[in-house]
Amino acid sequence: MIFRSLQYRIVAVFVGLLVLVMSLILAIVTRSNERIVATEMARELTAGARVFSRQIEQNQRQLETAAKVVSGDFAFRDAIATSDQPTIRSVLGNHGRRVGASVMMVLSPEGRLIADTHSDVTPPDSFPLPDLLAVAEAKGTGTAFKQMQDGHLYQIVLVPIDAPRRIAWVAMGFPVDDAWARDLSDMTGLFVSVVRNDGKAAVLLASSFEGAQRAALSAALPALSLETAQTLPFAGERFQTLTKSLGQNATVVLQRSLDQAEAPYRSIHTTLYSIVVGGILLFVLGSIMFARRIARPVNQLAAVAHRIQAGDYAQPVPRLPPDEIGQLAVSLDSMRAGIAEREQKILKIAYEDPLTSLPNRIRLIEIFEQLPGNASAAIAVLDLDRFAMINDALGHPVGDRLLGKVGERLAHVIAAPSMVARLWGDEFAFLLIGADEAEATRYAELLRATLRDPFVLDGQRIDVGGSLGIALRPRDGQDANTLLRRAELAMYAAKRRQTGFAFASGVGGDPPHEQLSLIGEMREALARSEFVVYYQPKLDLASGRIVSAEALLRWQHPDKGLLPPLSFIPFAEQTGFIREITPWLLEQVIVQTARWRADGLHIVPSINISARDLLNPGLVEQVQRLTALHALPPEEICLEITESALMEDPALALEHLNELAAHGIRLSIDDYGAGQASLAYLKTLPVHELKIDQSFISSVIASRKDAAIVNSTILLGHALGLKVVAEGAETPADLDWLRNSGCDVGQGYGIARPMPAAKLSDWIAAYGAAVR
Repeated sequence: MIFRSLQYRIVAVFVGLLVLVMSLILAIVTRSNERIVATEMARELTAGARVFSRQIEQNQRQLETAAKVVSGDFAFRDAIATSDQPTIRSVLGNHGRRVGASVMMVLSPEGRLIADTHSDVTPPDSFPLPDLLAVAEAKGTGTAFKQMQDGHLYQIVLVPIDAPRRIAWVAMGFPVDDAWARDLSDMTGLFVSVVRNDGKAAVLLASSFEGAQRAALSAALPALSLETAQTLPFAGERFQTLTKSLGQNATVVLQRSLDQAEAPYRSIHTTLYSIVVGGILLFVLGSIMFARRIARPVNQLAAVAHRIQAGDYAQPVPRLPPDEIGQLAVSLDSMRAGIAEREQKILKIAYEDPLTSLPNRIRLIEIFEQLPGNASAAIAVLDLDRFAMINDALGHPVGDRLLGKVGERLAHVIAAPSMVARLWGDEFAFLLIGADEAEATRYAELLRATLRDPFVLDGQRIDVGGSLGIALRPRDGQDANTLLRRAELAMYAAKRRQTGFAFASGVGGDPPHEQLSLIGEMREALARSEFVVYYQPKLDLASGRIVSAEALLRWQHPDKGLLPPLSFIPFAEQTGFIREITPWLLEQVIVQTARWRADGLHIVPSINISARDLLNPGLVEQVQRLTALHALPPEEICLEITESALMEDPALALEHLNELAAHGIRLSIDDYGAGQASLAYLKTLPVHELKIDQSFISSVIASRKDAAIVNSTILLGHALGLKVVAEGAETPADLDWLRNSGCDVGQGYGIARPMPAAKLSDWIAAYGAAVR
């Protein structure tokens, strides 16, 4: 956790780098010192070995000189010639004491011992070193380190006595003991020891070491290599060791103390370590101060960044020294100001409608969700009447300006904390906080009165009305989306009923779940060609011929099977998806009719058009284009329009009907008698037929009132020059009654059920044959 701090990471990096550099320096110095000590030790051992060799050679020459002095003594040679043993022994003793020789011998030329000062020579007639005698005979003199029978090692010199012929050999021996080793140690500057190795164990014969060191060396002899140089530890020290053979299993060991050689460097190392440790401590303190100087402004900037992250853009960035961090602070402050400005723009885009400057749907829902859970409220949805006609007639720029003016006027009606928002298109929503049904009714009347005054744009008066749907909390729902949906359904009901406004509680609930799922699947169904067209034949009652057929949409659902229109068409109309279905249906029917016509089958299909389709400005152009594209005469198509569709926007509906009739399209009033169209409005419509609603036809036999209504409608239609179609003829009796009453065309299960296009031509042929 501690190394998450920038300050500690800076200190760690700086100190780590310093420790690494110092460690490398110490390692280099230590390694250099080791090489220097090793080189110096090797040099000293090599020099000592040369001094030792020269000293041995010098000792040898001194011994040879002393031996020659003895051999040149006339009295001594005479004593040898006369075998005067007392004189020989006296001369040997005197010369031996004078040169310090412990062993003095006289040999015959054949190597037989003549005289000897060594008390332990046995037998008295043999020379114990025959190999040395052989060397002397070959070279004139001989010298070697030999172990005598007393177990001690001696340096022996053998010199001939000639008078003038060789009459004897004189041998002199000097003991190799501690004194000998100390003398050589003083001369070489090395510790000198002599070791004998007879193959079983190494034995220390002489050494310049004393006391405990001598005993420790003796104990360390098993680890001593007589072949190569080595470092031999003993007596608490390390000694660099070099060996030289003396012959006859004797080896001289030359040694130099490594610890003594390294002692001067150890003090240097101690001083250097102290300097390094002190430097690191000072560097740590300096690094901490430096890191704090860097980390403090960085922490300040981090705190500013956290505030910005939390949405606090008010506090400016603190002023810092004009270095790199100061430049970063200036950039961060510029970023803070820029973010604050952009967030204001984003909030405006997210929460405000750009056309009217009113809050949008998102803001409305957000304000609603901030209300206490038990607070009462109402949501009203307003849809402008005749706005589509105004938009099409005057153009979208004028329509946009009109929406802006409407928004301004509505905003002055609603006082805080209530609010008005624009949803989309020509729909507005109102959040009425604390309103009950009575208060909501008062607001609805006020809003409608506000819209009665015309708007003036470019000197032109524009009348705009509106229909309101109102949903109350908690009666109609608790959340904003539910209330908006219920209010929109109520708004559509108010528009259909021409009542101005309606409450959600008076128009029923939401569609069931399975219907909602169908709404979501309709778009995919259209893309996958799951919609199919069925045709229900229409019978000319006078001639008995099939003259037309109504095109009925079915949905071949992959899971639910074949669905009838009532299970999805009403919801397609509510959601506006009917505007995508109708163009597809028109094209399918026109293509099929052209194909039948080419095959010699002449029937006029009728297609149901919803209110949204009728008010669609592109409907006329679409029908014209399709009939022309497939070479189908316009009079071969009939469009059925319900009375309710006509009454939603009578002026625009009449305009579009006139355009269709002028093009030659046949027009029919569907479900006549079940709607609200007046006779005065009906006589202005350019239609060709009336289609009596099946609710009257199904009971003409049983009900005199229904029979009277149907009779009067037939007479009225004929009086207006219209063909009359009866929908819902279920029995032969119904068909006979209609024929006798003068009805022109009949439709219903009494004739045939709806069927696919592929079966219709065969069915018509079979029906015609049966009639004949």
